[in-house]
Amino acid sequence: MKKTKILLYFTIFICMAILSFAETIDSTAAGSIEIQAQSGTPKAVVAQKAFTFDEVLEGEMVTHAFLIENQGTAPLKVLDVHTSCGCTTAQRPGVIAPGAQDEIVVKGNTNGYGGRIFHKIIMVSTNDSLQPRIELQLSGPAVQFARIEPNHIVLRGRKDEALQAEATITSNPKYPFRISSTKIDNHLAENIDVHMEQRKGIYHIIISNRRSERGSYRGRIMLKTDNAARPVLSLFVQGRIME
Repeated sequence: MKKTKILLYFTIFICMAILSFAETIDSTAAGSIEIQAQSGTPKAVVAQKAFTFDEVLEGEMVTHAFLIENQGTAPLKVLDVHTSCGCTTAQRPGVIAPGAQDEIVVKGNTNGYGGRIFHKIIMVSTNDSLQPRIELQLSGPAVQFARIEPNHIVLRGRKDEALQAEATITSNPKYPFRISSTKIDNHLAENIDVHMEQRKGIYHIIISNRRSERGSYRGRIMLKTDNAARPVLSLFVQGRIME
């Protein structure tokens, strides 16, 4: 009889423990669902991911603001904004609340892109698990103020040789100009002679080596124009004189 009571008490204890454990699991699951419902999920939406600007003059800074909206139920965080080159920068927005929107302001420097299409990619990283990375594109044509061929002169040879090179400067009809004067970097002026003439609307810049001993030099010839869009043009010169 005593053994029977002990067995009965033990059975009751086991049943109560099982019921308590089940209640704990149900409570934990319910709490997890409630927390998930409260926290929600962010959803990043960029309606316009590519922007093409109108024709600009080479060297101009182009700016565009891409709108990013949070259509989710939790705060959207822009973790990082990475551009494809140093000529492009992007401003990262702060935390975007559900239903709100902000701007990713992108700036691109078109210097060096004259006569070409400026095209840059901006990668945006967010805490949206379904769309952690968003690709944006900024592009457009950049025109040349003037065509300088070549824009880098190299004089290389022996000290007893007559070293000479020529560069031509052709203006863009949209941006007519006249070259009023030239200025040479001090160190460069000690080693070269510069002669400029204009034939049929094209400027010819003739550079002659004046250095009579072994050595090297480099610098700029600055050409002053009468057009405010480009008051100065630069022509780079490098010399290497050997025995």
